[in-house]
Amino acid sequence: MIRNRTKVNLTTTCATVACFLVLATGNPVAAEEDQDSSAIKHVDIVHMTHTDIGFTDHPLVCRRQQMRYLDIAIDAVLATSDRPAEGRFHWTAETTLAVDDWWKKADLRRREDFLKAVGTGRLEVGAMAMNQTPAMNRDEWHAMLHWLPEDLWQKVNPRVAIQNDVNGFPRAGAMMLLDRNVEYLFMGINDHNGGPPVRRPSAFWWKMPDGRRMFVWLGDHYAQGFYYFHPSSWRRGPVPESTDTRYRSARPGDFFLADEASVRAAHRHLLGRLRTLEAQGYNYPSLVISVTNEWRMDNDPPFPALADFVATWKHLGLKPTITLSSAADALGRLKQQIGDKIPQYTGEWTDWWANGTASGPREVAASRKAKRLVATALSPVWGRPDKHTLEAADEIYRDLCLFDEHTWGSSESVGQPHSLETWAQYNEKSRAAYRPMAMAKLILAQRARSVVYPREGGFYVANPTSLPYSGWITMPASALRGDFHSLGDPESGAKIPFFFEPGYASFGRPAGPEHFTPQSESETFADNMPNQVARFWIEDLKGHTIQRFDLREERIKSTRPDNGPTVAVDSQNWPTSAQWPGMEQSLFQSGTGDVISVGFREFAGRWVYSDVFGIADRQQRDRRRSELLEETVATAKRPASVERNSHTTVYTQTLTHPRLKWAVRQLELWHREPRARLIVRFRRSESELPEILFVACDLPCRGTLPESSVGGMPFVPYEDQLPGSCRDYFTIDDWVQYSTPQGRWLWVSRDAPLVTFGGHNVLARCDDPPNSANRILAMVYNNVWVTNFVADSHGTLEFQFDMALQPPGRPAIDPARLAETLQAEPQIIINPNLKEHPIFLDRLHRP
Repeated sequence: MIRNRTKVNLTTTCATVACFLVLATGNPVAAEEDQDSSAIKHVDIVHMTHTDIGFTDHPLVCRRQQMRYLDIAIDAVLATSDRPAEGRFHWTAETTLAVDDWWKKADLRRREDFLKAVGTGRLEVGAMAMNQTPAMNRDEWHAMLHWLPEDLWQKVNPRVAIQNDVNGFPRAGAMMLLDRNVEYLFMGINDHNGGPPVRRPSAFWWKMPDGRRMFVWLGDHYAQGFYYFHPSSWRRGPVPESTDTRYRSARPGDFFLADEASVRAAHRHLLGRLRTLEAQGYNYPSLVISVTNEWRMDNDPPFPALADFVATWKHLGLKPTITLSSAADALGRLKQQIGDKIPQYTGEWTDWWANGTASGPREVAASRKAKRLVATALSPVWGRPDKHTLEAADEIYRDLCLFDEHTWGSSESVGQPHSLETWAQYNEKSRAAYRPMAMAKLILAQRARSVVYPREGGFYVANPTSLPYSGWITMPASALRGDFHSLGDPESGAKIPFFFEPGYASFGRPAGPEHFTPQSESETFADNMPNQVARFWIEDLKGHTIQRFDLREERIKSTRPDNGPTVAVDSQNWPTSAQWPGMEQSLFQSGTGDVISVGFREFAGRWVYSDVFGIADRQQRDRRRSELLEETVATAKRPASVERNSHTTVYTQTLTHPRLKWAVRQLELWHREPRARLIVRFRRSESELPEILFVACDLPCRGTLPESSVGGMPFVPYEDQLPGSCRDYFTIDDWVQYSTPQGRWLWVSRDAPLVTFGGHNVLARCDDPPNSANRILAMVYNNVWVTNFVADSHGTLEFQFDMALQPPGRPAIDPARLAETLQAEPQIIINPNLKEHPIFLDRLHRP
């Protein structure tokens, strides 16, 4: 809770007295050996804390402490307003999340204090709600940059976006920041298992595809500013919880001491750092550094005594000059100095840290399902969404932003993966995937029922996407409520048969082992009970339409299967190619469906991973890679079975792999169009040792670079990137396309957002595209991080991939739209002839 407090008097500390003594004695002249010979004439200190939603503490505690930190900053800014300019406290709130949390709890008087502090220019608010991963889609970015109430956004007027820790930044986010009149990007990259794209500290212009530019400050690690003035760290632990009373936050006198001797010692240390920086090529007249507190560095409170230190520096007349500053003001001055001299870069800023998201594949799949469901709920097929629907969708996207935020768990998440604290943090993180998935289901059901229930009774099928849908639609047989065997189209007279198949029987007691699949281990509810699943084929259901059918008891014979593609198989009957009439090449090649693991041969593999990553010499690094990494490809346990129906042919094969308790892959080929769906399911055996798992698809597009998108913004991996950004793997929205004279090959990933090309590329630090960029490897699991991410995700995991070809000569279809349709799950609404009561329509089904 935010309380009104007596204003803090920060003007009578010993440090301040020391400053005034300097003025009184008229002795500001520094010793000759302390004087600056550096070309760097000024240092701007931006004081902030890095916001981790977790890591140091449970996410709930982090957010509540951040609110209190803002309280401290407000008090410190206002309490120093009457001081000389050099002694006034400045604070940059890194995220709008903390500000929004605080604002919601604050009373009117305290809100006035906040706005007064902002009005001084010494309390700044960054534009982003949190430090994000590149997994956010366009709708999440909109939520991210509209986190504050709009009237509050206008009052605080964010001018800078701050991204700390994370090693990249999506162009989609940069363009939306520019749309919000945010022109500066302040990056404080943590280079563990990653690094900046170019030398730092430095600045550059980042040019967008539409010609607009963003001024980027590529600073040191966000906490490095402290070490420009101090030779060693004050913190201990290094990451104690803020609730651990055996540790404490820093107090005046712990560091940044403001007496003359201490300031002169800090000055000498700074000069040494600046000489090193200049020797490395830094040649700007000023330097911008960020300073955090030293309790944990992350999620730390302000350190008001820093203002005393700066004041003493000023009064001693030390050079270079230093000032406390907001991030935007510091970057604005720097831009005036060097804006016409710095380089300009274009391209996507891919993220080295993105591989950590693959440590929680189940939760990632849930978050992606939530995104598909909420998009379906907002589809025009249901009409214009009302206010309640839009508010619910905004809540969903905010939760998804929290899931796609860069903090995944405790600082001890890998070292102590089964501690209560680790589980508590990941429970909260997972909630941000599962909760929006559930809420999206709710608003989708409300929208669908509100539209269909007032209509004539019938069996309704809705296509929420913009393109025609052709494919199987599956449903529980129990939903039919009768002995129905077909659907009838009352307009065309067409008849569509139901096909009934074995499946899961909730609360169905098994009669024998035959009622279980080999993958069922609980022996509780049968998952192979006859006639549990009904499915039917829909052909060319137009986009954004709802079609009504009649349920019928009539049994209809299956139509004769279409010829379908010509398929080649390997010695285990698994397809190696499929070629439809008129195609010059196969839809895919041998190697499609490969399940690959990369393990580590050496002790303490995660630490060795970091060691090898840090080897600059390519030949030496490649030699160590070959020594360290062990690649294992799953092999066929038995020949693939084949099931041919009227519309598709399905190949199913069990696999064996030393890291998987069992594995099954299934490849379904459409008969009438060049399209295939690969589903891989496996049970990963429990292990906390580091490993990476991939599922491969090989397309016949050698020599063509892939195209993809992130945040809705298209890019070409390897070619359309910032120099030095990650080329070992890429976060994508969901699609990869190859445009060739023979057509456009599209690959779509439903569950896994990380891909690499050619090979697994683990520790490769690629500069150039591989020769076989047509081989796509989806990174479906990765637990190589030493902290923050998940140590062990085991159990049954499923991944779906679609492949399709757009033949040459036809109008190009937007790959994002086509990918949406390929993954679509048309909505079924069964509306009986009995009319729904108006009260239920209003109180239960209306959004």
